[in-house]
Order: sequence, then C-alpha cells, then structure tokens
Amino acid sequence: MTTLVKQELFKMFKKKSSIIIPILIFILMIGLAVLSKNYPDIIGSKSLFKQGYSSFSWIFFLMIIQASTIITMEFHYGTIKNLLYRNYSRTSIIISKFISLFIYSLIIFVISIIISLVINLTMFSDINILKQTGDNLSLLQEMLLTALGNYVGMWLLLSLTLLISCIFKSPGVSIAIGIIFYFAISIVSGILFALINQWEWLKWLPINMLNLSSQIIDNEMMKSFTKLELHELFIGNIVYIVVFLSLVILVFKKKNV
Repeated sequence: MTTLVKQELFKMFKKKSSIIIPILIFILMIGLAVLSKNYPDIIGSKSLFKQGYSSFSWIFFLMIIQASTIITMEFHYGTIKNLLYRNYSRTSIIISKFISLFIYSLIIFVISIIISLVINLTMFSDINILKQTGDNLSLLQEMLLTALGNYVGMWLLLSLTLLISCIFKSPGVSIAIGIIFYFAISIVSGILFALINQWEWLKWLPINMLNLSSQIIDNEMMKSFTKLELHELFIGNIVYIVVFLSLVILVFKKKNV
C-alpha cells in the first residue's frame, strides 16, 4: 500500500496542474490582500482572513480536477493494466488513490493557512487574530474552523466526483459535472431550504450537508435554514463521504479494464 501511495503522489505532483494551479491560488491570495489593504471599505480584511483569502474556495476547483482524473486517466492510458499485472488488488489500488488525494489536499490546505498567517502578519499586523471578545472566538479560531468545514465539505464533493469519474470514462465529463455541481450548490440549496420547511426529513440530504462551512461562519442564521446542529452536519458529511467512497470501491472493482 505504501508503494502505491508513493507512486500516486509521484504521478500527482508530476502533473503541471498540481503545481501551477496552487501557485496561481497563492498569487490570488496575495492580490486580494493587496486590494483589501488599499480598499478596506470594499473588501474587509477580517472576513478575507477567515476565508483564507478565498483560497479555501479555489482549492475546491483544484481538487475536483485531481479527483476527476486520478481514476479516469488510468483507464484512458491503460496504465491500470500495469498495476493489475503487478498483483495489486483493485481495492488497494483505489484506496491508495484516496489516501494520495487526502495527503495532497491536506498539504495544499495547510500551505494556504500558513500563507494566510504570513499575509496577516506582514500586511495587517494591526489586526490581532488571537484576541477573543467575551464568548466570541478569535479570528484565528474562526479561520481554522472555517478551513475544517471547507475541508470536510470538499471531501463530500470529492467523494461524489470520484464516484462519477469511476462511472464515466472521460475525465472531461467528470471535471465538468463536478464544477457544475459546485456552482449549482448555492442555487439548489436555496430551493432545498424552502422544501425543508415543508418536509423536514429532506434536511438529511447530502446537498444540505454541504452547508457545513457556511453554518460554521454564521451558526444561528444557517441553523434556521438547514434545521441541523453543527455536529449533525459534521457527522452527516462523514457518513456520506464513507458511503460514496465505499460505492467508488464497489464500482471500481467491477469496472472493465
């Protein structure tokens, strides 16, 4: 398994997009920080910091691309046959891909958090990110919780993207569906909120679970829409991630080479 994970990480970092896109994201973070510094009334530095200077959202797109291609490219180029000929089981192959995606996404998230801290220290040193007022969390705590919420929510979306990519042979189709689904979340969520008021059991649908990061930012307001507590959203995300990844394993094991 360790050898497979190392091979997957090597293939992942060998792709130009795995390096270029994160660099572009980090440049965008600095650009937004500069805009916030020059136009504080338009772009609030505190809200930007909580969102990792928008990096948390952009990482979604990067990881959708990675998840969409990590399986389909094996079949597209026929490299899956080489792995199977080396007596690796299909289960170990697909799990190694999950682990590789987890490691890569965690590295990118950690780097984005570190860069956010550096930006704050160098450009917004007057803002104390450790200061707590009453029962309110510090800015650093809010940012870390927001990062956690985005990371968990991202993996729910990635698990679904992996399932789609395992069903379709074209990586382009998987990427397109994943990105469209990401953009459609806000629209569908608005409709779902109205339906939840009529049929509360709909609150357990996976689309509602994707509101975890939004509810972390404003728990009281979002709770009135999602009808779920924060811990329920978190547990719901984990359950759906496990379910979707289990389905990926089943589909992958039956997929024709």
